[in-house]
Amino acid sequence: MKKGYYVHFQGRTSIGVSKKIDMQMEEFRKYYDMREIEVETPERSLVERIVGLFPVCSIRRNYGQALESIDNPAFLYVRRTVADKAYVGFLRQVKQRFPDCKIIIEIFTYPYDKDDFGKWNAWPFYLKEIMYRRQLKRYVDRFVTYTQDKEIFGVPAICTINGINVEGIRMVQGEYQENRLTMIGVAFMQKHHGYERIIEGLQEYYRDKNHKYSVRLLLVGDGPEKAKYLEMVEMYQLQDFVKFYPTMSGAKLDEMYDRSDIALSSFGTYKSGFYGKLSALKTRECLAKGMPMITGCEIDVLDDNYRYVRNFVNGPEKVDISEVVEFFENIIEEGIGKQEIAQIIRQYAYGHVGMESAIKPIIDYIES
Repeated sequence: MKKGYYVHFQGRTSIGVSKKIDMQMEEFRKYYDMREIEVETPERSLVERIVGLFPVCSIRRNYGQALESIDNPAFLYVRRTVADKAYVGFLRQVKQRFPDCKIIIEIFTYPYDKDDFGKWNAWPFYLKEIMYRRQLKRYVDRFVTYTQDKEIFGVPAICTINGINVEGIRMVQGEYQENRLTMIGVAFMQKHHGYERIIEGLQEYYRDKNHKYSVRLLLVGDGPEKAKYLEMVEMYQLQDFVKFYPTMSGAKLDEMYDRSDIALSSFGTYKSGFYGKLSALKTRECLAKGMPMITGCEIDVLDDNYRYVRNFVNGPEKVDISEVVEFFENIIEEGIGKQEIAQIIRQYAYGHVGMESAIKPIIDYIES
């Protein structure tokens, strides 16, 4: 059996990334003897941190240890990180030792410059990135992208989808409640989530005292934007309608979904200049759970006629909650319950976002 290595840069520190690594590894292991290599950043002194900011210097990582762990690989599958001298050097040494090894780098967001380097304090890393990523084409055989780009930085790209293990995700339980609609947003809350558009929409909705539905919003998770959302809820006096919860996983998170009727995707991707189709892992999880969704950005695996998603404009406008209610009413007019609808959505997930479909183009390339 061919040997493959999955290389990441402390990806296990993030729950979401760790889950993604596990799902990809599980699928790869159906075909290959897979090993995982975590390239760690050791503790650094203040001087080392400062020196590491210079463009010609590198972020100190245990590349040497990682290199010694590699033996006769058919391929390396690498989660992208900031390109610097040591990163390029690591890939060069792999190619020198194992000329037949295919190096494949997954770019989980593309283009990523605004997302990764948009803040003022990220410019030293951006300078490194600009200097060294142009060298990647010497050593990288393919990039993996969730966009339709055929070539990135002079390297041919494998276009695929962001997939998940549908079977490993519990389908939503419970039933709908009369004249009550509960939305849920689960995220490490950042600018691109744009949940302020929903909160502003709720403020407008509750100005009308004749609203037909009691609409609630559950926001689950932490992150830099959470304080802003808390302030908005207090300012608009929406404390009875918007509830905040810390980061959750497992059975506790499943219970939150059970209490909800519609899931939120991202509503702020316009802030980073992204107007394409979203391939976020969260959208896949919602499909696998059987949740209808509303989104401020089109989702790559869903077309405009897909019945269980409602697209809003990708811009700063507040979301019209009356339109969300109308979307929900159109769903329940089918005359079937929450469980039946969840099953329909989940079946769609099996055929469109399963990890088997996501990994297949990569396997095809490795075997080519």
